Amino acid sequence: MQNRTEVMARGIDVSHHQGRIDWPKVQSSGISFAFMKATEGSTFKDPRFARNAAEAAAVGIAIGAYHFMRAKSPEEAAREADHFVRTLEEAGPERFTLPPVLDVETNDGGLKPAQLSLLCRIWLERVQAALGKTPLLYTYLHFARTALDDTLADFPLWFAYYNDSCPPDCRGWTRWSFWQHSDKGTVPGISGPVDLNVYEGTVADLTGYKLKEEDANKIIQLLQASWSMIQDYPEARDEIHRLADELRLASGQPVA
Repeated sequence: MQNRTEVMARGIDVSHHQGRIDWPKVQSSGISFAFMKATEGSTFKDPRFARNAAEAAAVGIAIGAYHFMRAKSPEEAAREADHFVRTLEEAGPERFTLPPVLDVETNDGGLKPAQLSLLCRIWLERVQAALGKTPLLYTYLHFARTALDDTLADFPLWFAYYNDSCPPDCRGWTRWSFWQHSDKGTVPGISGPVDLNVYEGTVADLTGYKLKEEDANKIIQLLQASWSMIQDYPEARDEIHRLADELRLASGQPVA
């Protein structure tokens, strides 16, 4: 699979385990997208899902929702899909600009790879039909190799791989759409560790908005013009560096 680069959009994924999140601080730190847990099994709803979705969307973070799978039969997979769709509809589906996600990392029923992969496909296709968006499948290397077969690679991958090296091809996937590269990240506005992710493209690719390179460079020049006035303020200098890099990313340029 491909490696990550500096121009790729940076994001996080969260659940109630992160507690109350200061989303304006998260957004100010350069996080441009967030996946949040919506449901698990056929009845559980994450107690912070609706609030996380509303507050993250309000500060301009692109958001998506994920479901943690527990199904052991086709009937359960269908019920879990319907439960997820209902939960999104209650939270306001127009907020969710990122693809819906099936998180599969347990095999509670001890199913064979072909059986578990079939349950995944039932959920994925049912959610796709209901929401009109192609879902992502989230999993990690060992689980994919031991618990799934090669039939799901027509759905895009969100890959958990905690390593700085390029992720290996796996089960028919030769590239990832999102890469969860750490589960020990530190982000302003969140107490404790949080999962860190990158998207395969830039912020502009992710959101559909691209700041013109010419406009970005004009703003950067104005920021740099104030440099002489803040020599004695390291925090201000650091902030100018950060803002300049965010402008470069938003206009599709490499960071300095």
